[in-house]
Amino acid sequence: MAKRGENKGERSRTSRGHPAADVKSPQPTDSRLAWMERTRVYRAIRERDMSLETPVAMFERQCAERQRAIGDVIDLWNSIAPAAVRTSASITSLAQGTLTISVASSSASFELSRVLRDGLERALIDRMPTRIRRVKVRVGADDSSDAR
Repeated sequence: MAKRGENKGERSRTSRGHPAADVKSPQPTDSRLAWMERTRVYRAIRERDMSLETPVAMFERQCAERQRAIGDVIDLWNSIAPAAVRTSASITSLAQGTLTISVASSSASFELSRVLRDGLERALIDRMPTRIRRVKVRVGADDSSDAR
């Protein structure tokens, strides 16, 4: 009496057009081992991609998205903000009309707040009324420089 799966007329489960159909391995005598051999191709652990292509491509995409989203605002900031303020502040984001500017210290925040109250905020809003409605100053590291 022949064991199950050993009949010559029986068709293999992997011969349904899968890439594994062409792979021939020695036929084990036990039906459980035969099943394991047939499914081994689909359960193989893939090798990790250790190249730098993916992180570099992701970083390039993030920079391009940031430039596309707030590039014109950054150019405007660089043209009308005083040099003393520009060196200590950086534009973090522009979301829903709120321009967020990050500064490194509380003293830089105070200086930027004074310059904004003296007319810089109104100049930014007047030049880009559809994009900027208010300016928010945040003390701390620049959120865009996080390497996650």
